[in-house]
Amino acid sequence: MTIEQIKSEVQSMSEAEQNQLAAFLTHLRHRRDDKVREEITRKNADRAPSNWVSPGELRKHWES
Repeated sequence: MTIEQIKSEVQSMSEAEQNQLAAFLTHLRHRRDDKVREEITRKNADRAPSNWVSPGELRKHWES
């Protein structure tokens, strides 16, 4: 399968499927990058609620 075929397939996907694919590709990219992986691990270990963003706040950020 060529990259052009993949692009064509992605265009025909629903928005939800495209979002799932985008999340998966981001995950793969982050797995390859040690610094990003270390930062994500560090941030996930931070349990202080003041350092986290709520899902609603994140949605607002994405919409702007």
